[in-house]
Amino acid sequence: MRQMRVLALPDIHTPYNVDLTPVWKFSEDFKPDVVVLNGDVSEWEPASHWIANQSIRLDGKSIAKCFEEIKDRVLDPIRSIRCHPRIVFMKGNHEDWLDQCIDLNRNGKGYWELESNIDTKKYKLEFIGVNGAWRPCDNLSYIHGLYSNEYHAKKTVQAYHTSILYGHTHDYQVYIQVSPLDIGHFYKGSSMGCLCTLNPHFMKNKPNRWVNGFNFAYVGEDSGLFNDTQVLIVKGGFWALGRYYK
Repeated sequence: MRQMRVLALPDIHTPYNVDLTPVWKFSEDFKPDVVVLNGDVSEWEPASHWIANQSIRLDGKSIAKCFEEIKDRVLDPIRSIRCHPRIVFMKGNHEDWLDQCIDLNRNGKGYWELESNIDTKKYKLEFIGVNGAWRPCDNLSYIHGLYSNEYHAKKTVQAYHTSILYGHTHDYQVYIQVSPLDIGHFYKGSSMGCLCTLNPHFMKNKPNRWVNGFNFAYVGEDSGLFNDTQVLIVKGGFWALGRYYK
């Protein structure tokens, strides 16, 4: 059976990411074949429609700086992993802000797009469009995420009719739907938490249900079987593969 090891990193939101050093240490032990960046890799504040023209909030920030942070904090560390994994870069709703900016200001065309700023060959990287899915096997898909209602895992499974792992909500939630005709056939939907700080300045101390975490999976490419493990990061550290990473 051909096996693929997949490391999924949801909602990093540079420059508001947590310290990713323990994740990179884990990746050296796990040796992923593929690293999935599940969207919202940057906060993309210069393109944010929430900030709009509040220029004081953008002091010292630019789209170019966002790309520098992605490369320095995410892409270059992944490229340095000794097993040299492929990267699947999913475009989330925050990446979509860039396209919305280009729609409003055509002078940005050819300058602001992800494809114009990230060397896909250098990073062994492929992009997945907004609301697109990456499928390592027939029974599992990765998406950025669409829903943020209270029971979003159930809604996601029922919408996609497959096992699916996603980010977007910044929390951890699981729902499993078993076929009434075959109890051995089921769909699993799970959000994976986030890798950004839990109380960024723009939240203004509002309560939330965010948790830090990521997911790794073993996927049988031929069989369609998979086994994924959710990792929760508490106080900057986590247990995985029988070891504590800090």
